[in-house]
Amino acid sequence: MNGLPIIDELQATVTYRPAVGPCDTYRGVTETASPPSAGTGCNCGGEAGRNRNRIGQYLLKGKLGAGGMGEVYEAEHRMLGRRCAIKFVRPEDHADPSALARFEQEVQATARLTHWNTVDVFDYGHTDDGTFYYVMELLPGMSLAELVDEHGPLPAARAVHLLRQVCRALREAHAMGLIHRDIKPGNIFAATRGGLHDVAKLLDFGLVKCSRSEASEASPGDTAHGFSGSPLFMSPEQAADYDAVDARSDVYSLGAVAYYLLTGRPPFSGRNAMALVRAHCRDAVVPPSSFRPDVPADLQRVVLRCLEKDPDDRFPDVESLERALAECEAADGWSEQQAADWWAGR
Repeated sequence: MNGLPIIDELQATVTYRPAVGPCDTYRGVTETASPPSAGTGCNCGGEAGRNRNRIGQYLLKGKLGAGGMGEVYEAEHRMLGRRCAIKFVRPEDHADPSALARFEQEVQATARLTHWNTVDVFDYGHTDDGTFYYVMELLPGMSLAELVDEHGPLPAARAVHLLRQVCRALREAHAMGLIHRDIKPGNIFAATRGGLHDVAKLLDFGLVKCSRSEASEASPGDTAHGFSGSPLFMSPEQAADYDAVDARSDVYSLGAVAYYLLTGRPPFSGRNAMALVRAHCRDAVVPPSSFRPDVPADLQRVVLRCLEKDPDDRFPDVESLERALAECEAADGWSEQQAADWWAGR
């Protein structure tokens, strides 16, 4: 992606403790040979081999991916025949019991979200080995990270079309007190749903938590706070205090995603997580038009306002951001037919 040395970081969610020093490990993902052991609701018929392929009523079909939060498998509900995705979070990856408890609370809250542009969560539970899992809809399509990586920056009209949908999903979440905290291209899908293409789906609401006990383990001489999230798209205030952010932090992160969609690169680059965080806090943003001269001026103004360092200088909420996007000249320039033609021709 434009020769940037940070392409692998686009999908990464990192929990960082300053005492560790330069953080390079967040580039990778964890691969395992088999899914966790089946849960107590599993009807395995005494056959050990099947124990690894069934979680309660769900038959595991194959691994879809892995990352800092755990592993994702394609599955099918045994009785309904409904295909779905199951995400596993192993207890050893998040040893703090209070962090795991908060994780479960946020999954429960996410399951109450009903907006069309939010991924549906169907179920959750624990396997016999203590692994937490939750079940969500399986999305045909690709993440925005994959979309840009494979096909390059998006036309302004298509970017606005997707961003406005994400704003609508966040509006419901913010009204319920849910701050996403990990908005990034890898957590937004361009999906096909209900016969429509380019339906934006927002995943993983606030599912990564940085515990206070982890933050307190930093060396006494280091005054920096711990943080959790995706450094390429993280707001300055989230790096300072993860639990103190409000909806304007999500506005910043969505602005960083908009920048990436329009230019094919994030607003800042850096050698490691802390270098990225410093850039978000201190460095001026290079206007998107410096990389893509065809970025419309009105849309650029919207993106740059999202990326203001001071939350008070940003859009106060996603409703205001969505209205600003709707007023851009490129708004409504991407039709359902254009989306269908693009997917048919890819």
